[in-house]
Parts: sequence; C-alpha cells; structure tokens
Amino acid sequence: MPTNKIALRTTEEFMSDYTPVYQPIYPLFLGKSQAYAPEVGKFDFRRVQTVGDIRAKHITPKDTEIRQIAVMEGKKSFKKYFLANQFTLSDFQDRQGVEEVVAQVLDEHQIQADELFLLGEGTSGADVINNGLFYSGDANYTLETSDEIPTSDRLAALHSAIVSTAEDADQLAGRKVLILYGSALVPYTNGVYSNSSAPWKGVLSEVLGDNYSVVTLPRAATPAGVNGWIVANADQVKLHYTALPQLLAQGNNEEKMYLWFNFMMGSMMLEVLAKDAVIRQPITFAS
Repeated sequence: MPTNKIALRTTEEFMSDYTPVYQPIYPLFLGKSQAYAPEVGKFDFRRVQTVGDIRAKHITPKDTEIRQIAVMEGKKSFKKYFLANQFTLSDFQDRQGVEEVVAQVLDEHQIQADELFLLGEGTSGADVINNGLFYSGDANYTLETSDEIPTSDRLAALHSAIVSTAEDADQLAGRKVLILYGSALVPYTNGVYSNSSAPWKGVLSEVLGDNYSVVTLPRAATPAGVNGWIVANADQVKLHYTALPQLLAQGNNEEKMYLWFNFMMGSMMLEVLAKDAVIRQPITFAS
C-alpha cells in the first residue's frame, strides 16, 4: 500500500543544506543587489548623469554666478518574469533518492540562472531581454574590439593584454573580478612560463594584487566559439533579480496519490553604475 508520508524534508531544511554541484558565477555579484517582489511586469528606474564639461572652473571677483553643470535624466528598465516547473512522483513509486532528483533539478536551474545573468536570453548586446555580464546594451558597459594573441610566447602575450585591460578598469575604485572564458583560452590559465616554470595564473594574480579575484567562467554557461576575459567592478555594478533558483514548495496530493515539488527562478539584470565598470575583451588566437 502507498504511504502518505512525505519523503523529503521541509523546503527550508532542504534548501539550507543544498550545495550545487555546478558552481554558478552570479553569486559573486549578490553583494550589491536588489530583489523584487514576485510580480511579472517591468520596473523602470531613473538614472541621472552629467552632460558635457564637469571640471571645476576658476572663480574671479567679477563672477556673479557659478557655472551650472548640465545633467540628463535617463530611464532604465528591468523586465521581471519567472521560470518554473514541477516534478511529481506517484505514491506507488519508490521514493528512494527523491532528494537527489530535486537536487539535480536545482543544479540545472543554477546553470540556467547563470545563462540569464550572463546572456539575458540574447545573442548580443542589441537583443537582450535584460542586460547581462556577457551581453549588455548598458551605456556604461565597455565591449572592446577583438584582440589577436600571437603564437610566439603566448602566455606572456595574454598576461600583457590582461594587465592592459586591468589598467583601464583600475581607473575606477572598487573590488575587481577578472573572469576568463573560452575553451581555447582557459587551458592556458593552468600553464607555466617556459623560461621560469612559474604558474601563469599565480604570476598574474600577484601582479593584479589583492583587489582582484581571478575566476573562470563555467563552461556550461559560456557561449560557443568565444574566448577572452571580463573585468567587472563588484562595487560599481548592481544585480537586479526577481527570484534565485529554489525549491519553492512541496506537498502530497492525496486525491491523485502523488508527491509534487515546485521549482521557481526569475529574471536578472546587471546594471553598470559607472563607465568601464565592466570591460569585456574578446580575443582570437593567431594560427
């Protein structure tokens, strides 16, 4: 005979113990973030920025007024939406391992959340639903033209190119995250310099300093055929989101004799608060 006993712990207990197998990258930006009420729609917020010359001017005794700084008010929109699905299990089925199934669903949703955070369900900055870390139409987002890395002394060339990007990013104060991506680039990050046997990533981290964290973009969320890096200023961006991947609710349908588990996640948008707070540098490798 089937039993009505719930096989899973409470939702809160499960989520407090759940550790994803996939390590998402979006949590790196939750330190400066804003969650929104669980309502589908669009949220518009204002951004005021200066226009033209804002440098201080000399004031003489003849001046009767101080030159005014012009400002422009813009509007940004965050499209709020949700994604959800449900897993059901008949009371006549073996409940052994049901928590593992729930964890597998959440693991896949973590990958999906990274894709929303990075790509905004678009293929370029021109067609994203919400601006992301990889594809963005934000006016403060900087997408550099692709740089070619030569065949000779490739590790040194990569090092110099990344340090050049970091020099631009360091014009803004704040904690930086260097994110390396691409199936052709990432293997080099674990290499050693031929003339010294020093680890490439270790030398780079030492040069960049303690203000930088160096991470690799997960392969599962990286668009195909791209290589390069992103330098993001964690203190000069803001992550807007509706819901993080979660087991929302669970229960037992006694009439139809099955367990049910509801999952939900929501849209994300990365707002770039200052010019060059996010710099993406695509690269190609010379053949």
